[in-house]
Amino acid sequence: MAKVILNPTETERCIESLIAVFQRYAGQEGNNCTLSKTEFLKFMNTELAAFSKNQKDPGVLDRMMKKLDLNCDGHLPTWIAKMPSQMEHAMETMMFTFHRFAGDKGYLTKDDLRVLMEKEFPGFLENQKDPLAVDKIMKDLDQCRDGRVGFQSFFSLIAGLIIACNDYFVVHMKQKGKK
Repeated sequence: MAKVILNPTETERCIESLIAVFQRYAGQEGNNCTLSKTEFLKFMNTELAAFSKNQKDPGVLDRMMKKLDLNCDGHLPTWIAKMPSQMEHAMETMMFTFHRFAGDKGYLTKDDLRVLMEKEFPGFLENQKDPLAVDKIMKDLDQCRDGRVGFQSFFSLIAGLIIACNDYFVVHMKQKGKK
């Protein structure tokens, strides 16, 4: 039976986007698997500008303002507040994806999680040899054992998937460089 190649879902594209943004900043000072302080500041000032602008701690805003005020006039360029970065769009998509499947109740049940995985990560479930994969994921995420997965636990799943994809990407890029 021929394997059907599916177009990536919006969530999968966001994960790819998160990895690409990380890789854009990592390694500028040597190690492409970590962000140095300088790389981290550059990342924050570029990719999370609107997030930084909306902070309630005035100290944080002042420090970030100093980093973002490119022409030293005391103002952020208008385009920073109006245009969401690739990272901000990816974060927003992750939040909206969770809430679309969680609904008004604000958490995912095992059935919600299964539907989310089927729709947003069809390749992942298709390639699973274990028919109980979703049950095991639910058990890992349901820390209170109440049959509910909140946003933090959901994001732990996303973070784990991103880490696995990034590890694969780094290995693939090293192998590509050896050829």
